Amino acid sequence: MIIKNHKQLLLTSLISLMVWGCGSSPEYTTAKMRIEKADWVQAEEYLVKALEVEPDNPEIPVQLGYHIHAKQGNWAQMNEMFERALNIDPDVKILTGRPVSEFVKQYRDMFWAQHYNKGVGDYNKYRQSRDTTDLQSAITAFKTSGEINPNEGQSFSILATSYLELGQNDLAIQNGKKAVEVMPNDFHANFALSQILSRLGQKEESLPYSEKAVELDPSNSNAIRQLATLYYELDEKEKSVETFEKAIKTETDKMLRSDLYFNLGVLNMQLNNFQDAEDSFMAAYDLNPEDIEALAGMAQTFENAEKWRRASKFYRECIALDPENPDHYKGMARVLIKQGRPEEATRYYERAKARGG
Repeated sequence: MIIKNHKQLLLTSLISLMVWGCGSSPEYTTAKMRIEKADWVQAEEYLVKALEVEPDNPEIPVQLGYHIHAKQGNWAQMNEMFERALNIDPDVKILTGRPVSEFVKQYRDMFWAQHYNKGVGDYNKYRQSRDTTDLQSAITAFKTSGEINPNEGQSFSILATSYLELGQNDLAIQNGKKAVEVMPNDFHANFALSQILSRLGQKEESLPYSEKAVELDPSNSNAIRQLATLYYELDEKEKSVETFEKAIKTETDKMLRSDLYFNLGVLNMQLNNFQDAEDSFMAAYDLNPEDIEALAGMAQTFENAEKWRRASKFYRECIALDPENPDHYKGMARVLIKQGRPEEATRYYERAKARGG
């Protein structure tokens, strides 16, 4: 998402931030003259000298940070100067009559947004082109935005995703954790890290971040679905059932709800909750009548519950809708055996074999 910098950035006045107040040292006066003439080499020289003779004037490190270090892309030095100014007095009014803290925030926000937005643009280009050159360019921009404002966790979260795309998994995890460290109560930071860890097979490590994401946004169906899946993969099936039920309540998309019901049916079947499994598969099928897997799930549920006639009914429906799948024929054969109809069962086994089963 492109970040729009809505703050007043004083773009026109920053070129000549001249407050010639009484008492300026000759060094600082000369530095301001050099700034006005865009003579950055001389401006830097005299700003450094001015800082030596006026160490308690926060205006000077602000000028050094903005006009010199930021223009050179020396973000660490820029932040060092900004922090020095803040430590002197964040509330004193400088330049055009605004507090030091306001100038520092405006400058950081401006430079951060420039590089972050460039990164977003390059990342979107990569999604279209799949050219890693675009991805590398995005990573460079996101890294720079993180250097400009280390307290803006959004940079690290999208940087983590970019590194994952590039296959640099350690850096993906490192930056994902950095994002959570900076923004521990941010939904997106926790959810992104949980997805990265889960995708890399680190299910147990992913779980607390997934739980935190759901805690922060209990209505987000994607996060709830991810948590339910993690519980299932970690063999915490009762928790998975509970979480899938929550996901169903919050999901509005018809097809996604069908999938959730199907997963809930599978879980209930594994827990021998056959009636709940049947209800779940039926709900999935009602939402999506073309869902062969839901039908097959119902057939298997009734088979496991030893309700042979009902199981055969659904296996027949599966065969009618998906006649080339050998599993449906084998399921039908098993049910017929249980009903004492071996000859019919043999015919279905032969049909399964003819289809590669």
